[in-house]
Amino acid sequence: MAHPYPFQMFSEESKRILVGAQGQAERIGTSYVGTEHLLLAMLRLESSAAYRVLARLGISYDELANKIKAATANDKVRQGRRVVPTMAVKRTVEVAFGEADRMNSKVIDTAHLLLGLALQGEGVGPFVLHDLGVTPERIVAEVEGDLGVPLSGRGKLPTSRPPWTIDLPEPPEVVGLRERLASVRFALKHAVEAGDTEHALKLGSEEKRLEGLVDRARRKWLASLG
Repeated sequence: MAHPYPFQMFSEESKRILVGAQGQAERIGTSYVGTEHLLLAMLRLESSAAYRVLARLGISYDELANKIKAATANDKVRQGRRVVPTMAVKRTVEVAFGEADRMNSKVIDTAHLLLGLALQGEGVGPFVLHDLGVTPERIVAEVEGDLGVPLSGRGKLPTSRPPWTIDLPEPPEVVGLRERLASVRFALKHAVEAGDTEHALKLGSEEKRLEGLVDRARRKWLASLG
């Protein structure tokens, strides 16, 4: 699965989940890798923190698979094309990196992926979880408890896309800004680790500027959809 972040920054279990999500999509026959496939892959890796959290919340593989099947019944079956990740999956990875950084983690754990999925709020995965009574707030509390970090009480991020726009690709302007933001965040992380305070401050300012640009461009696009 392609993304703007170095694959080596993911934990071994997170790598297995990313690869497993593609396997789930290929097995089902969809033309994309969605957040629902990430969840299914998490529930197949019983040694992961993501699995522990989902299990404590009462989510099982079979139940989730049935819900996903019902939610995606009208999806077209892939015809020999390579599956690609949805924007919701890319956003999940983006938020996961931010969560790992907030917790001062040098690797992206499966719990960070689950947090990213819950907090970004888009795609079939979060929709199905909500249908099962699992809110972002519950996932945040469980993940933070599992990782032993102070509870923040945070929930779903604002300005999520309307359900009927989930399958619409974001315009090039938004995608380009997201990629620039991802690059700046990666450089900022390394500047902080290297103790380059001056460079880190400049990158921090650029990060905030790009976050604002992404948010405004995204809101403008959503407003244009009516």
